[in-house]
Amino acid sequence: MGLSSALNTAVFGITYNQRQLDVTANNIANADTAGYSKKTVSANVYFDGLGNVAGLSATEVRRIVDERVQADYFNSLADTNYASQIANFTDRLDDIFGTIDDTSSLTSLVGQLSSSLSALVNDPGNYAAQSDVVAIADAFARELSSSYQQITNLREEADDTLARQAESVNDLLSSIADIDSSIRDAAQSNVSTADMEDERDRLIEQLSGYLDINVSDDANNTLFIQTADGQQLYADNQPSTLSFTPTHSFQPGQQGNTILVTTPGGTTYDLVAASKSGSIVAVAELRDDILTEAQTQLDTIAAEISLAFSNVTVESTAATVGLDTGFDLDVSALQAGNTITLEYTDTSSVSHTVTLVAVDDPSLLPLDDSATANPNDTVLGFDISSGLPATYITNITTALGSTGLLVSNDGSDNLRILGDNTAPTSVEGLSANVTVTANSDQGLGLAIFMDGRDSPELFTDALEDGGQRLGYASGITVNPDLLADSALLVNYQTTPTANTTNDPARVQYLADAMSVNTAHFDPGSGIGSSSTPFEGTIIDYVNQTVAFQGNQAADAATYAKSKETFTMNLAIRYEESYAVDLDTELAFMVQLENAYAANARVMQTIKELLDELLNIV
Repeated sequence: MGLSSALNTAVFGITYNQRQLDVTANNIANADTAGYSKKTVSANVYFDGLGNVAGLSATEVRRIVDERVQADYFNSLADTNYASQIANFTDRLDDIFGTIDDTSSLTSLVGQLSSSLSALVNDPGNYAAQSDVVAIADAFARELSSSYQQITNLREEADDTLARQAESVNDLLSSIADIDSSIRDAAQSNVSTADMEDERDRLIEQLSGYLDINVSDDANNTLFIQTADGQQLYADNQPSTLSFTPTHSFQPGQQGNTILVTTPGGTTYDLVAASKSGSIVAVAELRDDILTEAQTQLDTIAAEISLAFSNVTVESTAATVGLDTGFDLDVSALQAGNTITLEYTDTSSVSHTVTLVAVDDPSLLPLDDSATANPNDTVLGFDISSGLPATYITNITTALGSTGLLVSNDGSDNLRILGDNTAPTSVEGLSANVTVTANSDQGLGLAIFMDGRDSPELFTDALEDGGQRLGYASGITVNPDLLADSALLVNYQTTPTANTTNDPARVQYLADAMSVNTAHFDPGSGIGSSSTPFEGTIIDYVNQTVAFQGNQAADAATYAKSKETFTMNLAIRYEESYAVDLDTELAFMVQLENAYAANARVMQTIKELLDELLNIV
């Protein structure tokens, strides 16, 4: 090696050492800076045709980051934030429903109502016992209404959260565009972009918590960001724009607005539908699914306990015409939402159960089998808007036209359904389930609860206007007549003679309605399925609902904890991959200083040799 080559090597070595010393010093200075990644200098040496060192480039500063671990960590953030949001809201939802130990919870109040009715059976004329039943019923109705409103408040809070998160994502995308522009310009000027890439990573980290995104390198040192299903969020250094219109005040069953994304090219898509995880997806799911399902459960409780108390069975009477037998049924008391149950055997000896549902709005017809919770019946609707029993019967005759049964008016505006001896078909049962319209002389039923959303009116479970059941829990109230006179719990008959004040018949009927009689409950509430709906008493269903909310909250908390632990482990590995180790950096700095000194000594030696050569010359 010639002196000039040795000199060049030493000069280039000093240049590299100085650059590396600067970078190492910067590493040490930023060791505690969040998100700062360790940097190192990449050196490129150039040789001439004789193999001598001709040049050295030490301007490229590279980050030390494990990109595989980084990608895993960023991807885990969406699932963790999703789980955290779900756990937070379901825990608060569980608090609303309460526990059996909470005396003001639904499960406690329904138990108290059942117990107070049972106590009243033993002493029907006891005014204090009557008043106790009314007071507990009133507390139960108020708790249902209050719980419904609290869930509505949670839905509004979720809607507000979506608005804030949409704005945050817009800000992050805008910031990514700004830093990408700086990175692109710096790269074109051969200036280090390492620190700017650190800043961009911190922005991507925040964005990953809101949505499960796919991030890849685009042209000109910029990024390409897509949603989980491939929709564009950011490309060509241009961010898409998120827009969201707050809903704020939710009506029963109302879905909230979604977040719309408009790409720079003008394409619009639904961000929530285009994503699978992240806090935005969680909040939208809470607002429109989990919380509305909880309100449906409250509506189901309110509806079923109201119907259990207020509805009575109208039995049919046996009828025979020639060789054909069946039943006659009085249909004059039917109201919208009331039902007729028909059991018959067809020509193939197959048994059928048909539920005929009365409607005031013929545009609702035909009805789907899901109109009732019973998985074993066929549902047929019929129009009662005329108010004329004879017309009811005509419409029922049409509805049952394909059954092969003999359906007619018995001549006194009673529904007559007979089997056909020649077919043959047979009728095994016929009855109606109707809502009482008065406090007495209509059987043992009593409308303890009423629909008070406008003015107190009977709850009949009508299907009109979206269904009377929808949002009923928000306005359920105790019958004003009962609040004024608790003796109605006992007095069910005035003509031809009044029942006695110690007659337990009505109270026993009401008590049995809660704790003995069973029914199928709406699977749309999330409890049970359409093929196997929950079946039990009112008390069973309330307890099942409270248990459902508790289990849901517990499962969400467990899932959130597991996701948090997984993400924390990835975060530690990710930080370890880029973090600055002070001991290592200080030791490296000593090496660099020694190398710097060695190069300086080489230069000094060459200088001395050159001086001697000059002196000889």
